[in-house]
This record gives sequence, structure tokens and C-alpha cells, in this order.
Amino acid sequence: MADPVSRLTHILAGPVLVAGLCLSGPLASPALAQPLGDVSPRVSGLELGLFCAPPEGGRRPAPDTMSGWVHVPDEPVEMVALGTVAPAVLGMGFGVRFRLADNAAVETRYTVTHPAMPPTGITEQQWSGSIAPGMTDTVFFQFDIPEELQPGDWTFSAEVDGEVLFTALFTVLPPADMPDAAHLCAAPSLLS
Repeated sequence: MADPVSRLTHILAGPVLVAGLCLSGPLASPALAQPLGDVSPRVSGLELGLFCAPPEGGRRPAPDTMSGWVHVPDEPVEMVALGTVAPAVLGMGFGVRFRLADNAAVETRYTVTHPAMPPTGITEQQWSGSIAPGMTDTVFFQFDIPEELQPGDWTFSAEVDGEVLFTALFTVLPPADMPDAAHLCAAPSLLS
């Protein structure tokens, strides 16, 4: 297996917004990481990477998640690296930024699968969103509480009108296995 850090390319990218908030304009350079399986022809751009979220601006109900809500930041979310390997560190986010080719407003359904999280053993979470015409969307998971810090395989998928747009596979590793990436979102305290 390749060194986890070599599978991650550090970049500084333009700001993006999380699911439910949109940013217009072209996507940055093509992603080095590839999605798992086919990508719908409805998707015109796709990047997989690590994100650092700004402080929470609000919450939106999401009853099919462990917390019952999702973040709604009031500032852009910064993609700090392209890749599909993420350290299990509070404050770190990882996921997919994408654009639809058909330039239509759509309702989205996002699903993330992951190793079992205590105390309930939950392994799948879902929430809804929407994309305005011509906008880019970002779906990601941010580690907010220690119970979420579960190493292993995680997948993200997005659906529109029952059609799966993409599925992306990420590997979450202990922070000691990725010391350089573990500090990207200024959360080094978990390394000890």
C-alpha cells in the first residue's frame, strides 16, 4: 500500500460552500482522486478532498443523521487538499465538490456510510439539500465529536430524482498515520 500522505496532494483552493449553499464559477483543476464506480453524465465537475469548515453559522434539520442536524456555515468552506485519505481529527472534513451539467435547480439526497459509531452503532446517515441552477455544491462530513472519529472506509453518494450521481470512497486513518494532514485544520491536540 502506498504511503497515505503520498496519496494526498496539498493545495490551497478557492473557497467552496457546503451542501445547501452554492458558489458559482468554474471548478478548480481536475481532481487527482477518482470516484468509486460510474459518474452520471449529469455531473460536469467533481473533486474529492479535505475541507476545513468555518465556525457554524446555523443548523438545518436532518433527521436521518446521528445528530439530527447538519451544519449551515455562513462563510465559505475551504478545500485544503485533494485526495481520498483523511485523518481522524476533530475539525477535519472530507468529501466531494461537484457541479451539474444540466444547469437546473434540483433537490439532492446525500448518503454517507462509515464504520459503526458509538453509542448507537449507526453506519449510515442521510440528509437532503438543493442546488441552484449553474452552482457548485459540496457534500462533506466534518468530525465534530469524538464518537465520529472512526478509522476505516467511508463512502459518499449523491442522488437526484432517484439517480445516483456519484459514489466516492474515502479512507479515514488515525492522525498519527498522517501527521502532516492532521494539522491542516489546526486541531493538533488529538495527536498525543
